[in-house]
Amino acid sequence: MLAHVTFWERYLLDRLNATAAGQDVTSLPYEVDAEVDVINARVLAQHQSQSWEVVWFDFEDVHRRALAMIERLSEADIFDPARSQAVIGDDAHTVFEHIYAETAEHFVEHAAEIKAWLAGSQPALRTGADLCPIVRPESTYTGLQGLSYFAGVSAQNVGSQAICMHLLKMPPGVRAKAHLHENHETAIYLISGRAAMWYGPQLEHHLEIAAGEFLYIPAGVPPLPDHPSASEEAGAVLARTDPNEQESVRLLPALDALRGER
Repeated sequence: MLAHVTFWERYLLDRLNATAAGQDVTSLPYEVDAEVDVINARVLAQHQSQSWEVVWFDFEDVHRRALAMIERLSEADIFDPARSQAVIGDDAHTVFEHIYAETAEHFVEHAAEIKAWLAGSQPALRTGADLCPIVRPESTYTGLQGLSYFAGVSAQNVGSQAICMHLLKMPPGVRAKAHLHENHETAIYLISGRAAMWYGPQLEHHLEIAAGEFLYIPAGVPPLPDHPSASEEAGAVLARTDPNEQESVRLLPALDALRGER
């Protein structure tokens, strides 16, 4: 859905940019004469295998550039029908009609569907004996950092509002990717083995943690978890103040390069 919204907002942006550059909008790589459903089906086919991170980055990038382009237009450019051909290559509709159709109106059109999907993806409200659920860590998932977690308590499986807790097992020799938790804190209890971590703005600090010890990572501090042991697995319980199973992590490849590949 987000890729679909992004496609049509990009179409608006490309029309505005092409006309401003003196180009014919028919030269743009869009099959504007095709049925809308056909176009949307192609957009789906192109984007359905992309990761959420790619789709979200694309949406934010296109939306930011569209807003910047619109802010450069004058009132006459937007509302005067006599300016439409010169601004967006269409003398049948005002620039405002184009902008509204591909942004605000389009967002409202799909907001209800997105909210319905979100509501459907949340666990049902629990009452009575189901009020306090037991979760068995049987399913696993791989986080953006490159580590595998056993799903525990999260917004997705119990409806938690402000906390998430998972079990992590680090095989011998594994290293995660440098990353950043911008808006949430993390607490770790090491159950078994030993683990290490580089941390700080330039990963300039290093620590080791042993079984039975706790570790706290403030929001905004980049960590790079490391398990240097060649033979011993490490196990830990992780809790964080982001309730989502796939937490809001930003990867930092430039910091990975500082420590190199082991």
